[in-house]
Amino acid sequence: MRSLFIAISLAMGVSSVALAQSYQEIKIGTAPAYAPFEYKNEQGELVGFDIDVAHAICERLKTKCVWVEQPFESLMPGLQARKFDIIHSGLTHNAMREKVINFSEDIYAIPTQLLAKKGSGFEPTVESLKGKRVGALQGSAQEAYAKQEWGKKGVKIVSYTEQVQTFIDLAAGRIDAAIIEKPNGYAGFLSKPEGQDYEYVGEPLEHPLLANKIGIGLRKQDKQLKADIDAAILALRQEGVIAKLAEKHFQAGELNLLD
Repeated sequence: MRSLFIAISLAMGVSSVALAQSYQEIKIGTAPAYAPFEYKNEQGELVGFDIDVAHAICERLKTKCVWVEQPFESLMPGLQARKFDIIHSGLTHNAMREKVINFSEDIYAIPTQLLAKKGSGFEPTVESLKGKRVGALQGSAQEAYAKQEWGKKGVKIVSYTEQVQTFIDLAAGRIDAAIIEKPNGYAGFLSKPEGQDYEYVGEPLEHPLLANKIGIGLRKQDKQLKADIDAAILALRQEGVIAKLAEKHFQAGELNLLD
């Protein structure tokens, strides 16, 4: 059924979006401390890949993006409380979240890896990390994985409301490693002077909790909004807009744009 929907949408192209409901604005929940996906530049403006993609979707739907900033762990409760209409903030599409909310067509996929000091010898395993402190973003799929797979077996999981604090504590030695989505680790830490003595260790992690496919979160009852956003994503993908935006923010191999 999903393949049939995609085929029909692509065949219809722009006309599929022309059938969209009229929206005066779309309020979007985001946690803007997660470069290069959503963060604030030196002028205090919201920027990043997710921000650019959302603006492209709003332009396609002939509406205005209105951003509502929230801590990451409060995004899903905020959506349910109708503080905003959608979540677009690097939200991993997994079965646990799908019980509570709907997701748009997946937009991209990213790997999760363990970040640690060079020469640490760490591997992303219980045996290697037992007795160590591993940082994770509160409310993220990475935190859920770390607590489930490592936290019950002797690894101390330290949760942070903002990813930048993870990097600060890693550099200060208050944690031994961090479980991170690869592009964020590079943009937020490894590319900066304080991250020069650190590296990704081990292979990217694979687990159902870390499906690493990212989509837009919506309330289950907002079926028309989901259909309109799905059609916009498919049209933007077909026209190469999403790929062009990705080139602006990522190095080769950091991001997998989905077909």
